[in-house]
Amino acid sequence: MKKLENRVAIVTGASSGVGRGVAKILAENGAKVCVCARRMEMLESLTQEVREAGGEMFPVACDVMEPDQIHNVVTQCVERYGGVDILVNLAQGAMQDRPLEETDAEYSLLAFKSGALASLLFMQECFPYLKKSGHGRIINTASAAGYDGSPGFGAYGMAKEAIRAITRTAANEWGQYGITANVFLPIIATDFFRETQPAALKSLESKTPLHRIGTTEKDCAPLIVFLASDDGGYLTGQSYMVDGGIHKHC
Repeated sequence: MKKLENRVAIVTGASSGVGRGVAKILAENGAKVCVCARRMEMLESLTQEVREAGGEMFPVACDVMEPDQIHNVVTQCVERYGGVDILVNLAQGAMQDRPLEETDAEYSLLAFKSGALASLLFMQECFPYLKKSGHGRIINTASAAGYDGSPGFGAYGMAKEAIRAITRTAANEWGQYGITANVFLPIIATDFFRETQPAALKSLESKTPLHRIGTTEKDCAPLIVFLASDDGGYLTGQSYMVDGGIHKHC
């Protein structure tokens, strides 16, 4: 039996990058996965790929800046699969390189609403079902850009650190219902990144003791599946750096 057999997962920001890889990982391990993002054509392509491999997936278009659309995703997931056991928040906007003096209120609100607020709203919408599940799992996504204070990414980093804060609060408030809440901070290179930014990839590789930058499928997979499964039921309120050892503590 696969580790996530009969579990239902929602994955936001699943149309590309780490979100796409995480959704595939969950499906490969037996979960029924509801994927959402703005680009429906990308979700449909992913869904077809997963179904052809024998997995179960259901796509729903969603702009996470719109609370009604967040509600719709959870409603459709519950109607189709009967509940929610796992929530993985990966959606995030405002990822441009922009110095602090040019980071205005509109751009900052974009970062906050698409990241921290959207994550919170998904958590709230899923809460009754995670509670009913008895083994609810919340896995949110932060970033080393916030942890390090990376130049040019003030708004993005601010939103990502806020996500870590609400995750710790959820761990404290909702642990009594068997719900765990954790964060992972991935430094991962997608195929697109490897092809288009070889200099940046080389720079990252030089910073890790392993001299390589990982992939979602190979290097995030074990952690995500572990945290989502019964095996991870005693771990909550934690931040996990998936970075090949670049950061020595978190």
